Amino acid sequence: MRILRHSVRSLSPAVLLLAAVACGGRARRVESPSFPFERPTVALQDVRLRGAGLRGGAAEVELRVFNPNDYDLTSPRVDYRVLLDDVEVATGLTDLDVTVPAGDSVVVKLPANFGYLAMGRAGRVLANSGAAPYRVLGRITVGTPYGRTAFPYDRAGQFSTLSARLTR
Repeated sequence: MRILRHSVRSLSPAVLLLAAVACGGRARRVESPSFPFERPTVALQDVRLRGAGLRGGAAEVELRVFNPNDYDLTSPRVDYRVLLDDVEVATGLTDLDVTVPAGDSVVVKLPANFGYLAMGRAGRVLANSGAAPYRVLGRITVGTPYGRTAFPYDRAGQFSTLSARLTR
């Protein structure tokens, strides 16, 4: 018993902390659910201007969500950012009353607000070249037969003003 006390006293605080964390402490947050789940793919389909005011404007962001799973995904909560040529032009968080069928895709429409400064910078890039690289990223939480699960998404592509649609 005396040897054990001496051994514990001689251990450094860092070793004791490491042992305590290994034996208990906070559990690590795991991104992957414990059930069969493939992350849906998310792509920007369109951005439409809905109105403008003194401080900025309102737009509608259309995202195409493809569900590769063999079960439906329901009631997505979408947290998103849209960047055109590295300029953040829209952000938002919204709950949707939509079902993404198994092995299929849907287009979801998300409300977004933007400031004139960001839109002006992105507009100059589009006016000069007719196209701009985009990136849409965020986090989606969806209902599954196993409960709700969340996953990040990050997609990049090319937005063309000539067709008002995206090209890959």
